[in-house]
Amino acid sequence: MIPILATSVFAAALAWSADGQGSDATLAGIQKLHKDDIAATIARDLDWLTALLDDDAVVLHPGTPPIIGKAAFHDFMKQALAKSPSVKVVKYVPDIHDIQVAGNVAYEWGYFEAAQQSSEQQATESLRAKFLRVMRRQPDGSWKFTRVMWLPE
Repeated sequence: MIPILATSVFAAALAWSADGQGSDATLAGIQKLHKDDIAATIARDLDWLTALLDDDAVVLHPGTPPIIGKAAFHDFMKQALAKSPSVKVVKYVPDIHDIQVAGNVAYEWGYFEAAQQSSEQQATESLRAKFLRVMRRQPDGSWKFTRVMWLPE
């Protein structure tokens, strides 16, 4: 299974709003979300992936109806991971082209490359996709994904 969430620690370009929200704390919070997304995706950690989402998140995953809410995402991912328990994510490299911050909301777009392997004997399957995501600052100052969509190229 190819990753649902697509993010990166590094942004090719950062553009901050004039309202002062482009602070070091904002950047650090978004970068932590990116790092956690990469680690959780490679680990195929269902609970960690789910924790990266806002309670009312919407995920637009190719070939499925919209996944609305954190609980629905958890159920979707649980079923997907159960269908492929031996799959190992061997590569997940996001390439973010732009991040915009407007108060307590941020949005970004980019590409990601991912690869998975079903077993040591099988060839690696690769995917390149484009994505668009919206993040929301939480009351504790952390950031979570609130809208995620991706499409294979």
